[in-house]
Amino acid sequence: MVAATEKSAPEMRESEGRRIRTVQDYIDETPYWADGTQAPLSPMTAMQWKIWFLASAGKFFEGMVVFMTGVALPLIVQEFSLDDLEKGTVSAATLFGILVGASLLGGLADRYGRKKMFVAEMVLFAVCLACMVFSPNFKILVIFLFGIGLSLGCDYPTAHMIISESIPSLSRGKLVLGAFAFQSLGALTGMAVGYLILYENPDLGA
Repeated sequence: MVAATEKSAPEMRESEGRRIRTVQDYIDETPYWADGTQAPLSPMTAMQWKIWFLASAGKFFEGMVVFMTGVALPLIVQEFSLDDLEKGTVSAATLFGILVGASLLGGLADRYGRKKMFVAEMVLFAVCLACMVFSPNFKILVIFLFGIGLSLGCDYPTAHMIISESIPSLSRGKLVLGAFAFQSLGALTGMAVGYLILYENPDLGA
């Protein structure tokens, strides 16, 4: 009975050959040397590195915007004559936008596609960031800070899905963690940029 259900080695290879291959199977495919020896790893292509870098940019800008807002907060308080509640609202607007964006907008990538949502969130980020510079009052400022957070929050799940679905399985874990490291780099960059601007131009409109 057992012998009847067993398959020979050629039959097993033929069965594996007929198996439908997934996109990840092709991504994980390792190259062969000229003599037929299989390479031990599946190397990252230039396009895969580009995708990873662009997906990591959202984490960089998140850290940069949040910490630069902290540096600029004393000037914002003076410019708009904010009380304690309004001051706290300015500090929390971006973080609240990130919470809402990650919770409610991240799933849109499954419906409309990763690339479309990735482009849309970066356009929203750029528009809100540019408009925030010309905010005439406290309410408009908070709206655009929330919009910036909304775009960055949407980027959280979208960027990770793009990384996970575009790179070899063996490199996935460390590259996803590496993308998160850009958040710290953005925070340091934001504080440095804020310091340099205020050092060169210690003025309320800096």
